Amino acid sequence: MSVVEAGTVIDGRYRVAARLGSGGMADVYLAHDTLLGRQVALKLLHHRFAEDQEFVERFRREASSAAGLSHPNVVAVFDRGEWNGTYYIAMEYLPGRSLKAVVREHGPLSPPDAIDIVVQILLAVRFAHRRGIIHRDIKPHNVILDEEGRAKVTDFGIARAGASDMTLTGSIMGTAQYLSPEQAQGHAVSETSDLYAVGVVLYELLTGSVPFEGESAVSIALKQVSVEPTPPSERNPEVGPALDAVVMRSLAKDPLARFASADEFIAALQQARQGIAPGGWVPIQNGTPPAADTAAGLLVPPLPSDAQPSPAAARRRKRALWVAGGVAALAIVAAVVLLFLLPSSKAGRVTVPDVTGETQSVAVASLKREGLEPVSSLTANARVPSGLVIGTTPPRGTVVKKGSRVSVVVSSGPGIVALPNVYDKRSDEATKILREKGFQPTVQSQSSDRVTKGLVISTNPTADTEVQVGGPVTVFVSSGPQEVSVPEVTGEQQAVATATLAAAGLKVTVVKREVAEPPAGTVISQSPGAGSQLKVGGKATIVVAQALKLLAAPSVVGQSEAQAAATLTGAGFASHTVSRTVTDPSKVGIVVQQSPEAGHKLAKGAVVTIAVGALAQQTTSTSTTTTTTPPASAPAAGAPPASG
Repeated sequence: MSVVEAGTVIDGRYRVAARLGSGGMADVYLAHDTLLGRQVALKLLHHRFAEDQEFVERFRREASSAAGLSHPNVVAVFDRGEWNGTYYIAMEYLPGRSLKAVVREHGPLSPPDAIDIVVQILLAVRFAHRRGIIHRDIKPHNVILDEEGRAKVTDFGIARAGASDMTLTGSIMGTAQYLSPEQAQGHAVSETSDLYAVGVVLYELLTGSVPFEGESAVSIALKQVSVEPTPPSERNPEVGPALDAVVMRSLAKDPLARFASADEFIAALQQARQGIAPGGWVPIQNGTPPAADTAAGLLVPPLPSDAQPSPAAARRRKRALWVAGGVAALAIVAAVVLLFLLPSSKAGRVTVPDVTGETQSVAVASLKREGLEPVSSLTANARVPSGLVIGTTPPRGTVVKKGSRVSVVVSSGPGIVALPNVYDKRSDEATKILREKGFQPTVQSQSSDRVTKGLVISTNPTADTEVQVGGPVTVFVSSGPQEVSVPEVTGEQQAVATATLAAAGLKVTVVKREVAEPPAGTVISQSPGAGSQLKVGGKATIVVAQALKLLAAPSVVGQSEAQAAATLTGAGFASHTVSRTVTDPSKVGIVVQQSPEAGHKLAKGAVVTIAVGALAQQTTSTSTTTTTTPPASAPAAGAPPASG
């Protein structure tokens, strides 16, 4: 695909800064994540592969495989997506160099440095294997050394969970120099296939070259299957027999003859490393490996053949040895006499010196000078640098017999361990467990509908993630269900009130009520009231005004007073009676007028005034009779008509 120009924004989020490199499947760019404000390495699949579903599947599989691996020695994958007709993966950006570049620039590494780096690679491989993922393309190109010297494995492009063949359109997948024999033959691969590749990487770090080279990938693959590699010690004399054996076992043709797991490989490397002094390896003598605590300063190299003493010098040396032997004998006699003369309680006893903070070799030498037998052991410690003494057993100042064994505890550095699972534990209990394991926990509150208040919801990093001892761990503790303050919505229109309550995380129940005022659709009241505290998802009820239903007033003119009152009551109205003077005797007791008139629209329960005829000599004033009391909410029907 064509090179993406700097400044191009990919998928509306990643602004390209520079091109970092190109591989067989994709180009890699340095980009700025505008959403989270961080630098990322953006891998863009070549356009020619974007239409090939098998290649696309490999590319997606890389993101899926790596996204599930959260480990200090694995490059993190943040995101994946599609853009401009192709696919991309956004990964952690490491400003360091590939392990391949380091070897090309510096040549072979010292055995201790090579072991340290390979152990980190094996920790990443072990983490992937425990999750059912085989990398399938371990090589120095896919290992990055960050600015702190930590190794991180990347490029899970052909990684896959479970077994699968390793051929694609008849070609070998992976890099031929690092392929296991079974991979080179297209057979099913296993965890030991990755361990073979790690063995090749170790070989290259120790010698500066891979075990097999050839004119083509096929010729190299054939050598992987049928040719035994040259031991690394033949290419680099600094490689001792123990480390030689570890490398050769990792490169066994038969998978069953290799290390069965990354753990077994790591243990073998650590054992081999114990025989390596700070300046190089310690040879095995008489078939017995040296003690791990052998000080480099005590190793005296043999004289070269051209530097052997002359016969005269040999005679002088022999006489000197006789003299020295006599002096030594006298010294021994004097020492024996002193032992008898000194109090018996002090005879043959020494005080354990303080060697805390010293290097292992210095501490061992100090203890041996006191006539003690030091025995070293390694332990992970986040506070004491690697190679320095943490303490001794018995502790400093203890008076012991000469020749006593003193355990020297040496720090191996922070170490990598799986983070304990503290989910659903009390906050104080969880932090205690993490501190005892050497971590530095900090607690943050987080609301939860699922986890009881005061118990741990989760940690960052997550449980069982392999992390460096002494590192920070964030413990998220439940503060209970999240609560919100109920907003004020009285007087608002129903739609506005419902949206406001929903935005606060509340569920809304609406109740309608017929009223004359305020206008229909207005919230009359709410429950609970404004300012009350509710759990997120709690229920709030609002009462909304609804317009009164209007009814047509029936005609009661011509009916008797009793009939008219009954008619109005049956129609849902109240009645109010007034007298009206009439001259026609037949109109006496009969409704001669009503207000409002028949057919007029009134609210249910409204009052209708009826005028009942009465003779002039029968009444001199107006009388009023109410047959039905209207509801308090019903409006008056209006002023009654004036009597005649």
